[in-house]
Amino acid sequence: MNDRKQISAKRFFGLDFLRALSISLLLFSHCSWIYNSTSLFGRLQDASGFLGVELFIVLSGFLIGGILFKQFLHENYGVKDALLFVSRRLMRVLPSYYLVVFILTIVYLIFGFSVAQVWKYLLLIQNFATPIPAFFPESWSLPVKEMGYIFAVFLLVISAKLVVNASKKVLFLSVVFGLIILTFVAKTYYNLHSANLDLKLWSFEIRSVVIYRIDSVLIGVLFGYFNYYYNDFMVAKRKLFFASGIMLFLVLILSIVVLKLRLSNAAWFWNICCLPLVSLMICMFIPFLLSWEMKSKRIANAILFICNISYSIYLLHYSLVLFLMKYFIDTKNFSLWQLNGFALLYLLVTVGLSYLMYTFYEKPINQYRAKNFKLNEK
Repeated sequence: MNDRKQISAKRFFGLDFLRALSISLLLFSHCSWIYNSTSLFGRLQDASGFLGVELFIVLSGFLIGGILFKQFLHENYGVKDALLFVSRRLMRVLPSYYLVVFILTIVYLIFGFSVAQVWKYLLLIQNFATPIPAFFPESWSLPVKEMGYIFAVFLLVISAKLVVNASKKVLFLSVVFGLIILTFVAKTYYNLHSANLDLKLWSFEIRSVVIYRIDSVLIGVLFGYFNYYYNDFMVAKRKLFFASGIMLFLVLILSIVVLKLRLSNAAWFWNICCLPLVSLMICMFIPFLLSWEMKSKRIANAILFICNISYSIYLLHYSLVLFLMKYFIDTKNFSLWQLNGFALLYLLVTVGLSYLMYTFYEKPINQYRAKNFKLNEK
């Protein structure tokens, strides 16, 4: 939820909409803790959270992909450029993230919960090769993104130094595809050695672990590269891409609902194929969204507002705001209307605090970052 559009000076409403949709789906999903529903509505909430985070990961990769490749094209690309890119990325995500980790640590100490593994969060390795601890569990997608970029950047530096005369395009694609293949190998190994048949455990052990998810980030990066080089073609064929996205969506639905592929009878589908297919599906919609213009300024401004505070919402909404509200307000005996009121209050508190955090903390830091951490993209 935290990447600004860098493809050009122009904003793209479609991508802003996708970012706003992503955080909205995540909020809707975590409202399941309020309603505690096992009905169809509850399952829709679970699915919305899944899709929201996948949108977040792939869109971020797409936005970064073009920037990363443009910087890599620089004639003297080296360690200094890589460090600047990584510093710029970390300066974007870490200040707000560290603030929330600090506040959560205090909250956990007050309530007597363990903070023994908080140090992992400071290094963004809380879910590098193992499931994320109970502390700040929704933060799993942040290491997935940032580790994906860091691995790619430093492998690009190494490849540029070792293979001096090779085409930058070939090197870039080799690194990206190489990391995607390594992720495929890691998931294949997991599939061969795991006897897991529980979808919730799958979500913790595969979906939320860095070494199994870097491919989703890099599929987005790869699409960002293609958009940089073949933008005219992608825009001209945007309807074909959109139709391909619909087809992939239908294939996934057919596989799960009609063919009933489950961990018990098709573990390979869930462990190896499902998540990359979802990432590819999301990418297919991006060319269409790039051409989507919104004439209504009110709607565009509302979407922009959600985009601006989306990273703060991501950090605050669940482990901090919802946890504290649920702790101090017992909703066990609430009627449906009371639960609706509680949910509305939760959303208002989350948006209000996120706006304050964005305005007085995140935005000033971003302005400092933009002024002092400028990438060499010429």
